[in-house]
Amino acid sequence: MSFFDKLSAEILEDEYFIDLFIKAEMLSVSNFFGVEKTLLSAKEYVDLLRFADILSRSKNFKAQNKSYKTVSLLIDDYKGDSLFKRFAHSILVKLGNFPAIKFLEDNDLGSDDNSIELIFEKSLKEIYQKSRSKNLIFTDEQYEIFSNLKNSNHYSFSGPTSLGKSFIIKEFIRHLIEENNCNENIIILVPTRALINQTLLQLKKEFSDIENYKILSHPTVPESFRAEEKKFIFIFTPERLTAYLAEFSNPKIGYLFIDEAQKVTSPNDTRSPLYYHAILQAEKKSIKLYFASPNIPNPEVFLQLFEKSTEEAKSVKSSPVSQNRYFLDFLDKRCLMFSDVADEQNVNIDFSDDNFYAWIKRLSKRDASIIYCNTKSDTVEYALEFSKTLSDKEDDRIDEVISVIEEHLHKKYFLINCLKKGVAFHFGSLPQRIREKVEQLFSDRAIDFVFCTSTLLEGVNLPAKNIFILNNAIGLTKFTDIDFWNLAGRAGRLTRELSGNIICARIQDKRNRWEHPEEDLSVVRNRDIEPIEPLLSSGRRRFYKNIEASLTGKEFTRQNVTDNERNIYNHYANIALIHEIRSDDSVLRSNFLAKNDNAKSVLQKLKKEMVIPEKILSSYSMIKSKYQNHIYQCEDLASKKLSSDISYTSTLEKLELLCDFYSWEIEEVGGRKPLLPSRETLRYYAVLMSSWMNSKSLSWMISDTINYYRNKGEIWNGTELVIFNSGSQEHINMVINNLISDVDNILRFKLKNYFSNYYDILAEKLGDKNAGENWGEFLEYGTNDQRVIELQNVGIPRHLANFLLENHSEFFVFKGGVLLDIRKDYLIEAMDVNSPEFKELLEVI
Repeated sequence: MSFFDKLSAEILEDEYFIDLFIKAEMLSVSNFFGVEKTLLSAKEYVDLLRFADILSRSKNFKAQNKSYKTVSLLIDDYKGDSLFKRFAHSILVKLGNFPAIKFLEDNDLGSDDNSIELIFEKSLKEIYQKSRSKNLIFTDEQYEIFSNLKNSNHYSFSGPTSLGKSFIIKEFIRHLIEENNCNENIIILVPTRALINQTLLQLKKEFSDIENYKILSHPTVPESFRAEEKKFIFIFTPERLTAYLAEFSNPKIGYLFIDEAQKVTSPNDTRSPLYYHAILQAEKKSIKLYFASPNIPNPEVFLQLFEKSTEEAKSVKSSPVSQNRYFLDFLDKRCLMFSDVADEQNVNIDFSDDNFYAWIKRLSKRDASIIYCNTKSDTVEYALEFSKTLSDKEDDRIDEVISVIEEHLHKKYFLINCLKKGVAFHFGSLPQRIREKVEQLFSDRAIDFVFCTSTLLEGVNLPAKNIFILNNAIGLTKFTDIDFWNLAGRAGRLTRELSGNIICARIQDKRNRWEHPEEDLSVVRNRDIEPIEPLLSSGRRRFYKNIEASLTGKEFTRQNVTDNERNIYNHYANIALIHEIRSDDSVLRSNFLAKNDNAKSVLQKLKKEMVIPEKILSSYSMIKSKYQNHIYQCEDLASKKLSSDISYTSTLEKLELLCDFYSWEIEEVGGRKPLLPSRETLRYYAVLMSSWMNSKSLSWMISDTINYYRNKGEIWNGTELVIFNSGSQEHINMVINNLISDVDNILRFKLKNYFSNYYDILAEKLGDKNAGENWGEFLEYGTNDQRVIELQNVGIPRHLANFLLENHSEFFVFKGGVLLDIRKDYLIEAMDVNSPEFKELLEVI
């Protein structure tokens, strides 16, 4: 231990330092809540700065974080003081926090009174830690990770949300292409479709100077790109990665970057088995694996899961942005500040005005705020109610987005009401085009408030000065420590401020609304995150016994198994069988065989029963193998092909066929949002599917669905059936939100998987030419027009592809449905430069 490490350890335990730090915290509290404050004495002020300076020289992350936090706590009251500027600049240079240094310099808070030693240290880091793009400087932690990546064939790292994990990955990819002369294809794996386009547009913008790589998001590589002999960077979800790897003619992949890697091991996420399965398939093809995750203290666990050396890992615990934590209890009329060095402190504030919306405005001041609400219904309701307390906001950028919503969805959509007041709501199933425009408005500060669901936990890049957290759960499951800090860590924007504010607010006495504060707030108090222990490694909850139960059709070990648990057990059981059929060595198969006496005989018996090709089972691990095997053995499949007739009648007929084939009335009736709440629901899906696959716009589908409910006479409002009123804005918004959610989750995910699986079975059994149409592809792309599919494959979204083919088809060259060329210059010249379609086209091409 170095001299400064020893001295810092003593300081962190020193009562005088702790007392000074709490005083600085309370000073920041007074500024935030606008209550009376007591400044530090001259001696206390200087002593605290000296303590912070010593702490900045330590390698201990706790010392570094306290040093940085001291600067962020004092800046509001002492930013005009030359002594503060000198110490702040010195501390940030020693910490290597160049975004914070830039913030000081951009706000005229830099110091000219620096030692030669400090100037030399800063200059040296600016030279060696300069990134290849954007003229930015790596922080010390970022640079260490970047250097490690360059020297590793696999790697795993974790850190706070503000670490800039995506920035590091993009810089490493640029290094591979420009310095390593990389001639291999690259995949970036993201959790959801909501993240695909955000990542795609960022990469296209930042890599616009790289000519030998194309950036794509669909697993089908356009023939025109293959002909150019380009290399590719793909942005995939696990489903798309699996589909890509299943097609042997696809270009070989060299590198796989797994963003939000904690999803691979999440014990409550039904998609975690698919993550594991997709990455393992990549690993079996000798693709280099790189994992990035938030806050996890043991990132080597991902390498262990795929049987890689666990030495190539790093966990970063120092944060380039600090967070202030508060609890506002509007029921018990109290306010707490969670200290970084002591127990929580009571804050005396006036609760005579207990209107939460007034507090959002008061605490936000002129800064951007995100309000986490968990459920979609709460998100919309709170955003709408809050917007009613604000005056209209005049902004051409907002008006432009409102026009898009009116055309793309409906003139009575509640988001329009909110945007007029500078407020928005945000959730995963919002149409991509609108979601991105909301994010851009917030990033540009055209709007100041966004109410959201857990889409922020999926990695959507939407930081803000303030995060208000109204629920301590995702769905019905309470926050894990990783969940909370992944969300709360978005408080404070790198380069824009030194700190952010986390405000946990209890405004209702309801489940998962901080209803048991002493217990629920433990996740806020404790900044130390527990190491993760994957189910595949630990086998807890009798995991492997339940996999055996799934394979043999027996009861699970507990009677009250949740639907999520049941889905996870079933999915891992499918994967274990696939590994047995392929004789794959894997942690899952090895541990299943080691921990269960009957495992070998169970797997071998099922293996003998399987006649369906392994490649189909492997591509659809989420569907029980017994159903796939049964369909494959049916003798009359030729009479049950998927036709080109995509009318309501034919769609309903095929839905009923697959419902019976895959036993949806057994497999798809559980959970909060089951595929099949009743057989009658198939009629509703037939309405949606026939419109969606026939390229109908969302606005057309919404109008059609409003007519459907007008004729039906009733609609489910979340708790009961009510008489449908087509003149009610509330009922119209129920239709819109249900429809966009069903398109995203039912049509493009669940039904797409079933129809794709069914088509692949037909193609394998009958041959491609006799298999009929691929409705799974039509559901994924939202069209049966091959030209629209081709345009989406090159990166043009569905709505824009339809617009271009309807209005400017002469600039696209197709042969046999295959896109050969886009006459870009002529197309751009022909379009209205003021139209939203023109602006969007420039972004994507």
